Amino acid sequence: MKKPANWTGHAATCWATGLRRTVLSWSLCGAIAGGMLLSRPVQAQPQAQTRPQSIDSLRAVLRAHPQPDAGRVNSLNTLALELRNKVPNESAALFEEARQLAQLLGYTAGAAEAELGLGFYYRHRGEYGKAESFSEQARHDFELSGDRLGQTRSLYNQSCVYSEQGLYPKSLQANQRGLALAEAAHSQKWLAFLNTQLGITSTYLHEYANARRYLTQGLRWAQRSGDQNGIGHAYAGLGNLYRTQGQWAAAQQSYEQEANIFRQTNDEGGLVFEGINIGDMAERQGHYAEAFANVRRALGRAQRLPVPAEVPRAQLVLARTFLHTGRPDSAIVYAQRSLQATRRSGDRQSSRDASQVLAQASARRGDFAAAYRYEELFGAYRDSLNSSDLQRQAAVLEYRAELAKKQAQIGMLTSNSRLVQTRNRQQGWLLLGALLGLGAVGTLSAVLWRNNREKQQAYALLKQQQDELRAAQSQLVAAEKWAFVGELSAGIAHELQNPLAFMKNFADVSVGLLDHDGTAQPAGLEQEIMAGLKQNLLKISQQGQRASAIITDMLAHARTGTAPRVSTELNALVAEALALAYQALRVQDPAFHATLVQDFAPNLAPVPVVPSDLTRVLVNLCTNALHAVRQRQQEGVAMAYQPTVTVCTRQTATGSIEITVHDNGTGMPAHVCEKIFQPFFTTKPVGEGTGLGLSLSHEIVTKGHGGTLAVESVEGEGTEFIISLPPGGKA
Repeated sequence: MKKPANWTGHAATCWATGLRRTVLSWSLCGAIAGGMLLSRPVQAQPQAQTRPQSIDSLRAVLRAHPQPDAGRVNSLNTLALELRNKVPNESAALFEEARQLAQLLGYTAGAAEAELGLGFYYRHRGEYGKAESFSEQARHDFELSGDRLGQTRSLYNQSCVYSEQGLYPKSLQANQRGLALAEAAHSQKWLAFLNTQLGITSTYLHEYANARRYLTQGLRWAQRSGDQNGIGHAYAGLGNLYRTQGQWAAAQQSYEQEANIFRQTNDEGGLVFEGINIGDMAERQGHYAEAFANVRRALGRAQRLPVPAEVPRAQLVLARTFLHTGRPDSAIVYAQRSLQATRRSGDRQSSRDASQVLAQASARRGDFAAAYRYEELFGAYRDSLNSSDLQRQAAVLEYRAELAKKQAQIGMLTSNSRLVQTRNRQQGWLLLGALLGLGAVGTLSAVLWRNNREKQQAYALLKQQQDELRAAQSQLVAAEKWAFVGELSAGIAHELQNPLAFMKNFADVSVGLLDHDGTAQPAGLEQEIMAGLKQNLLKISQQGQRASAIITDMLAHARTGTAPRVSTELNALVAEALALAYQALRVQDPAFHATLVQDFAPNLAPVPVVPSDLTRVLVNLCTNALHAVRQRQQEGVAMAYQPTVTVCTRQTATGSIEITVHDNGTGMPAHVCEKIFQPFFTTKPVGEGTGLGLSLSHEIVTKGHGGTLAVESVEGEGTEFIISLPPGGKA
């Protein structure tokens, strides 16, 4: 059939900056000329299967393995992988469960598989920030596991993420790194995918010769590996390349090759996608009956599966076919449906092309006001896409300039290296000639003797300077030690001065009261004096106990970590410390009540610690947290405030153990947090704290157990202390 007069023989070559995502988790790796977005479903993610298994059997395996170990992680990843195209949201939930369990177990390889699965999932949803983060974490964990192929798969997904955002320099860099790893691993399958992706990116950049070379190489690798997904992916890339160049027949032939693969693998979703592409190519060649047959069949499949993201594409091709067969009313109906859907999804290219069809169809119906309105909309989308295209080209030119600059620097370094080598050779020949001359030998000997003497003098001077530096360093270390001793002594004197002064004052008052005992006193006054004596003696006892506590804490500083470590259940230890701190505060203030939350990691293995020391740390932290929430409750600032202290335990991906004590109390400003672990620093009123509790806790954790103790606090919101112990209790 003859092409309509208003249809150009060659499509525009403007590509979209983003890719269509379908509920079948298709990896869309290209866009077409004339506004239709192109790609193919990629299903090679994230790990190879030895043989296909039914979803029901995989679910049964997972149910039969409830225990939290590496086997369950693998079962979760396998089921999630099988569900990736059928139930993507459930697949993502399973990958997330596998990731958390693997991190808890320290199972790096299992965590990497789950992270890569999430990277693919979020890429297909267009959430590129999460996709990039998970893919990079997966690459890092695969590297830790020594899995080159896993790193290759991660870099492939990163390349696609960058390409779909129009970040082509980053996409090319990730792709080249992945290719190097795939070659080292001798993986024909991933050499196919990465070469094909290079071809798709080159098509975006209008480098058609490179694109054809990469796509052809990708197809050859896929055929050698026998991977049907890789073969179909390469045919889809070739179809996109031919389509961009306006070679409709060649593009249709490539799409039909991929459709045959989808028929062999019973991939209904893939047949929807390629059916629309084949119909689109048929319409562009004027084969309208063939276009109607393919697109209507694909539209029926899309509505039955359902695959809602592909419906607007099918509607747009039908609208264009109706327009070119003289049925503008039907063209308007389908184009309006496509425009509404693509404007909601943000697909600017499809919105542009639907607007163009609506403008032409409205003009044919004589509705020139509508035609003008749609023509303005078409122009706005076209200008926006042209601007994006210019930005993309500018980014590519910048990348090429940077690459050329690096190559020039390499060339310059190579040239300088050759020049140095040439000069060295020349000097060698000159030296040889000098040695051949008898007179030159004497001169050379004198020069060497002088150089040797100068070197000896330089070495002597250097040794003297080194000795002086060592002496200065020793003096500095000694000065620092004595400065610390002086500071510590001043702190001790200051802290002990307060309770001793109290004791002296109360003792003097007591003596004064007893002096009145020799004279006759009224009965009421005698009772008052005796009551005062009892109160003063009680205060003397309290201040004496405080002075004793200061000495005890300082002695504890000196002997931190000397006790042997014992394999201990941390969950029970933390629970006991929280209960002790709460009971102690309730004895002081029976009216106080708080909510205690325990969030403990299940099946936490015993950890070698010094139980008495770690209990002291935990009781101290819990007591501080309870005091903070009680203080905020007494201030009465927040309405309906519920004092809450939360203690948690968990095992990180590196195997270390974290214990957190969180409260919703008064919080602390930043300048207080900076000094919180310094000896004798306290925010409590005089007489209520020694300022050694957190300092001692810090030493117990860091020096006694080789861990870390950190604090995070927001004034007016709460405070959290985090204890981190190394794997296996190693110091």
